[in-house]
Amino acid sequence: MKKWMTIMAASLLTFSLAACNSTATPTSETAEENTSKLTLEQVFEKSLSQSETIESLSATLEMSQLIEMPSQAVSMNTTSDLTMDMVVEPLSIYQKGTTTMAVPGDASTTEPQDIEIESYMTEDGFFMYENMTKQWMKLPPEMYNQMMAMSESQADPAQQLKDLQPFMKDFTFEQTDTEYVLKLAASGEQFNELIQKQLTEMMPEAMVEEEELLKGLSIEKVNYEIFIDKETFNTTALNMIMDMTMAVEGEEMKLSQDLKSIFSNYNKVEPIKVPQEVLDSAQEM
Repeated sequence: MKKWMTIMAASLLTFSLAACNSTATPTSETAEENTSKLTLEQVFEKSLSQSETIESLSATLEMSQLIEMPSQAVSMNTTSDLTMDMVVEPLSIYQKGTTTMAVPGDASTTEPQDIEIESYMTEDGFFMYENMTKQWMKLPPEMYNQMMAMSESQADPAQQLKDLQPFMKDFTFEQTDTEYVLKLAASGEQFNELIQKQLTEMMPEAMVEEEELLKGLSIEKVNYEIFIDKETFNTTALNMIMDMTMAVEGEEMKLSQDLKSIFSNYNKVEPIKVPQEVLDSAQEM
């Protein structure tokens, strides 16, 4: 069960970007005067260059996730709606949202659970409030490190661009009046190494042995849509659908994930500080 919970937590990962060497195909709504002649490689390079100037940003995330263990007829279905602010230096994150979890069992007798969570992750530590305990908590440093890595991955399109740079040639390239649109439909082993790397980077040192779980990972399919603003070259949105399987404790686990994210408020987020009342009232775990 420990390994199951490790994988469920780590699966909140998100990813983003890549492309090729042709100009973007205009959509039917693209006006001729707004048609760009930049190649996919040029857009990618400009986006990476722009990402170096990012000091802060905001994100909204909508995600549905289904985890199944067919041999035991066990499944867990979750949906999450989150808003997030991130400041790069010093790295700090504020997050608020709701996760609805359908607990395994008889659907006729089990009601989904709504968990409302608010959290601060700053140099002061990881502070979290959820509606079931109605209490602010300060979590242990090892959990702070893991959750900071996961949240940063979700909210940082710059790192996602760098990770997917090797797959540039696999993307199609379109454009609207205001945005470049990069799309990918892929499957198979070419993404296994990337996802293993990202999952491993999110694990705290105490869980390094869990890397063995990743050897049985297989990507069945992954579909991306990435939107880049034509003027600023900031990533404005990412949609991703991914199906994967993994061998866990001798059993096959299936995971399906549908993610929609919007990025905004570049370099306009105020410094994130934990309110004094939270610092004073939080119970250490």
